[in-house]
Amino acid sequence: MTGFWKTWLLVWCWATMGIGALFAAAAVPALEGGVRLFYDTIYWPIDGASPYGPDVQLTAALLGAVMIGWVIAVLGLVSAADTVGAPAWRTLTLSIVVWYVIDSAISVALGAPLNALSNTGLLVTFLVPIIGSGVLQSGGARLATAPRS
Repeated sequence: MTGFWKTWLLVWCWATMGIGALFAAAAVPALEGGVRLFYDTIYWPIDGASPYGPDVQLTAALLGAVMIGWVIAVLGLVSAADTVGAPAWRTLTLSIVVWYVIDSAISVALGAPLNALSNTGLLVTFLVPIIGSGVLQSGGARLATAPRS
């Protein structure tokens, strides 16, 4: 993947890491405003009556740490996928789709369907460069092979 699509995917990674940083920052009460607003929004209407509080603060901050680690792994796989080819892109795409299905199903089941909507935004903005670039269609690995003697 090169050019426009690669840039798009890298922006997606850094934006997702920014969301993770926002959640991790919730560990500091003075910095939890963004996460508090997120919880208030997904438990519509925005009325300050979300479940966000001290019990949720730890989970939100840990979620941020996991997101940051997840995106670092995604960045590494994006880099490796240029060498490995379609199998790496398929694995990465499968991992994102599996996260989406599980996270969104849980969100709907627990009364926060707007979180599933925000997940849909993340999924779609991930899939656009993947589908647009055609990396899932290419053959196997593109590793250089040593010349035979």
